[in-house]
Amino acid sequence: MGILDIDIPAWSIDLIYGNTGSGKSYFAGWLVEQAWEKGRRFLILDTKVRNHLGLVQLKGVRLLKIKVGTRYNWRKLLEFDQVLVVPTRGTINRIGVEGLVEQYYKPLLDEIFRRDRDRIIVVEEAHRYNPSSRRPGKELEQLFREGRDGKLYTVAITQSIADFPKLLFRQAQRHFIFQHYVPNDVIYLNRMIPGFSELNDQLREHDLIEFIPPNRTRIIKRELVVRRTRHFG
Repeated sequence: MGILDIDIPAWSIDLIYGNTGSGKSYFAGWLVEQAWEKGRRFLILDTKVRNHLGLVQLKGVRLLKIKVGTRYNWRKLLEFDQVLVVPTRGTINRIGVEGLVEQYYKPLLDEIFRRDRDRIIVVEEAHRYNPSSRRPGKELEQLFREGRDGKLYTVAITQSIADFPKLLFRQAQRHFIFQHYVPNDVIYLNRMIPGFSELNDQLREHDLIEFIPPNRTRIIKRELVVRRTRHFG
């Protein structure tokens, strides 16, 4: 079996997208493992209770569970180098993912942008941070446009790429794309990525395309993406 050579640079904007169940979060967790091995600082904003929970097996990774009604000192949280943030089941039941993003994750992203440096930020369900497919949310836009100054490396994950603002799409340094079936998404990606349909037809379940604008593409076979921690997604 070959070795997958994915660089973890000082700064980047990575987009990971594909249909539900395609392997996006598994791959994002694998990227985090590579960052951990290099001693990089990271913070993961998960929208599910157990999705990335296996990453706390890595030495030094701190876990914060978001509970409704609790006030958090984000500045204190950013003193830790490697952090996983997840909602409790009660939080999701009471305020849903939309409430989680609005009440907790957007203020935390704003705090990261204003005060943090040299960190990888993994944002699950990134489409939920944008008011519409035409207008990006303030928090994501400032990370995508200005995060380079602070080496704030963003990994944004979405299953709704056709609804993701083009302004942010075009800012991405790298795209990791899983197989797409939804016609609207395929039409959108054919306009944005050279030869997308032909590449998409070659993908097996959990294979993915790496696209580096303007025209570099390769297919990454699922056998090369092997996690050291358990994935619960």
